[in-house]
Amino acid sequence: MDPRQLTMNSSEDFQRNENGWQNSVIIIPALLSGSTLIIVAIILWRSICGKREKRKESKGKTKGLYEDWAVNAAGVFENSLDVPDPVLEKKQLPAGWTLERRVLVCDGHFGPISRGDLCCPGEDSQHVVLKELSEHCSPGEVQDFIDLMKFYVQVCNHNSLVTMLWCQTERRPPSIIMKAMSYGNLLTFLRNPQEGARASEGGAPRITEKDVYSMALQVASGLEYLSGTHDLVHGYVAACNLLLHEDLSVQLCGLGLAAIQYRSGSVPVRRAAQVPLKWQSPERLKGADITEKSDVWSFGILLYELVTLGSPPYPDVEPSQMPSKLKKNFRMERPTLCGPQLFEVMSSCCQWEAPLRPCFTDVMKLLQNGQDQADGRTPLTPRDTLSWMEYASVAGIPA
Repeated sequence: MDPRQLTMNSSEDFQRNENGWQNSVIIIPALLSGSTLIIVAIILWRSICGKREKRKESKGKTKGLYEDWAVNAAGVFENSLDVPDPVLEKKQLPAGWTLERRVLVCDGHFGPISRGDLCCPGEDSQHVVLKELSEHCSPGEVQDFIDLMKFYVQVCNHNSLVTMLWCQTERRPPSIIMKAMSYGNLLTFLRNPQEGARASEGGAPRITEKDVYSMALQVASGLEYLSGTHDLVHGYVAACNLLLHEDLSVQLCGLGLAAIQYRSGSVPVRRAAQVPLKWQSPERLKGADITEKSDVWSFGILLYELVTLGSPPYPDVEPSQMPSKLKKNFRMERPTLCGPQLFEVMSSCCQWEAPLRPCFTDVMKLLQNGQDQADGRTPLTPRDTLSWMEYASVAGIPA
């Protein structure tokens, strides 16, 4: 055979072998990868189906029951409420006491909030507010709720702070029973007195500038107690976090930030940032810690809310524009029927530099000095006719 022909045949054989080997190198791994992906997909599908079945079983077991109240997506955790707490033992609702004529008010941070009458054998019933812990709570929320109960017992011993009458930790759902204030939320009352709880009984009172001084003094006293006695801040001083009674006494509520600070020594940045911008001091807007002087700034905004019967602060400013406006020293004008002395207190509370603002002890002195000259005859009038939806938009709060 011709050597050239032999060489050609050998070359062709080699080429065919090489091509076959290359094809094998490509095809075999591809087949292996494909089969592996199929196997992984099957395993994942079975895993997902298994989890769905477990969730269905779990829902079936817990539906309508509180026995598995402490079970949620994060898994099962040790129920802290099963361990008796000496701080809460003396505040446990006595056996045989019941809550009658309950009416749901709203959904709170921890769960449903209701009003009703607390009935005990042989005694007159008492109007109360019931705060319950949702069965869908997380482990962290359980602990926060327990700490809030302890906070009410150990800290809220002042006439201007909300009062916990009783608690329930030995029965489900865990709950806090508070003293009810007859007119309910102050902001709701200011904007529409007829919406205030029980306002129809005897008619809602007309608010004067002198009444503003009285309510402001009560709030300042409660805040002085928090900061002076317990070194705590409120963090969201506003009309929406005040409760009003028929004698125009007020109590601070919305003490969640103070309760967290009492437990941990600091206020979480994320929780602090949830406060609407129009109530935050300049240093808070820049990310600084909340201090007593930060609460003083918010107190100045509260004075505006009181004297305008619940109008949103900085009504002509978009919430997102607040940081830049404040930096340019923009301030609200004196409202109608707001005397010069009350406006002076408001302005001193809202000074840009925190050290220049008065402490709450000094705020109380300023209010006491101006109270005697305040107008106690002319009823204050609303500054706006905004709907609740419009109010929320202007104020920069969730509707």
